[in-house]
Amino acid sequence: MSKQTLASSAGPLAARGLAPVLALSALAAGQAQAAEPIKLSVGGFFRAAYLAVSDDGGVGELGKDHAADGFFNDAEIHFTGATTLDNGLEVGARVELEGETDGDQVDEAWLWFAGGFGEIRIGSEDEALANACIVPPGGTTNFSAFSPNQWGANAAGLFNPPFGILLSSNSVCSGVDERGDAQKIVYISPVYGGFQLTASYTPSAPNETHADGVGPHVGMPGRDLASLIGQSRHNLSAYLTYSYEGADWGLTAGAGGSWEGHVEEGFDGISQFEKQDFYQAGINLTIGHFAIGIAGEIYNDVQTLQVNNLDVKTDYWVAGIGAAYALDAWTFGAQYSHRDDDLELGGGANLVLDREQDRIVGTVNYALGPGINIDGEVGYTWVDSNPDFATGIDDYDAIEFGIGTAITF
Repeated sequence: MSKQTLASSAGPLAARGLAPVLALSALAAGQAQAAEPIKLSVGGFFRAAYLAVSDDGGVGELGKDHAADGFFNDAEIHFTGATTLDNGLEVGARVELEGETDGDQVDEAWLWFAGGFGEIRIGSEDEALANACIVPPGGTTNFSAFSPNQWGANAAGLFNPPFGILLSSNSVCSGVDERGDAQKIVYISPVYGGFQLTASYTPSAPNETHADGVGPHVGMPGRDLASLIGQSRHNLSAYLTYSYEGADWGLTAGAGGSWEGHVEEGFDGISQFEKQDFYQAGINLTIGHFAIGIAGEIYNDVQTLQVNNLDVKTDYWVAGIGAAYALDAWTFGAQYSHRDDDLELGGGANLVLDREQDRIVGTVNYALGPGINIDGEVGYTWVDSNPDFATGIDDYDAIEFGIGTAITF
């Protein structure tokens, strides 16, 4: 039934009551027709690499019962749709689908509004620090000394009591969210005099997918202490960058932080967790075909808790340098990173443990064609602990060789 037929059959009073609604509907329809419809585009990437590693593989060593070589890949299909309204407002959405079967089959998914005010993103997306952080040059799509797509050495990881020691890279771009793509709002400002601000707010850091309770729902997600102990909510992140382009040189610098707003406590105060706060900074300088840069991040209270009379505090920091030289289709790079983990056991223990993880890589990248790259690396990673509290972690070293490809479409 048409709007005109509905109004006539309902009588004069009903027709007058529907008049404003019909007017608004007509106005909305006019606005929709004035804008280009959202057009869907498909993109993404495919990265593949072969890695061979020679390391300490004796009894109790980190390389024990680990493969010596293998093929590894990472692929995503990106579906993006956007349109620009008559008033200049851009509206769009993006969904990133994993190229292989994964526990989190959709990597990121968000919608955005962009205009003279900047850009606002809402959905599962990286927080501000991870989104905008500065990383030294010298790495490739697959390989680096910081947090590469492919890492061959059997890294010792950070101290994470009471859950043991977790594998971890030398990342200088990590925020406090338990799940990096947790549902959040991200704001990216316009560029003013070379400066740009990225800020984000995460209501609940563990919640990313519909299975986490952030899909269609009735009522708010519950708080089950048995599964949420130590998890964070109301997290904030901000990162400020500055860029300058000269005649034959350029400068990019940035600094920011990431802060937990609230951490779920244990039962009746038995376990108490401190809120994490991370800080990162970096600067890169480009002169002609040569680039050099440094970056670092401080991780405060990565795992800090009080259980009865035992106090546990874990902090660490990562810093590194990198350089690259571009020659036609070739780019040659080198990077070095150092990570230092400190674990303090208070109360009756009064024990301090220190672990250091160093990594150096040499890389090469060849641009085979638009969006098609071949890259390779030689890397050396070594780990030391003080005191030698865990067999296999102290004096561990590994050398790795890798060759890969990265295709963007």
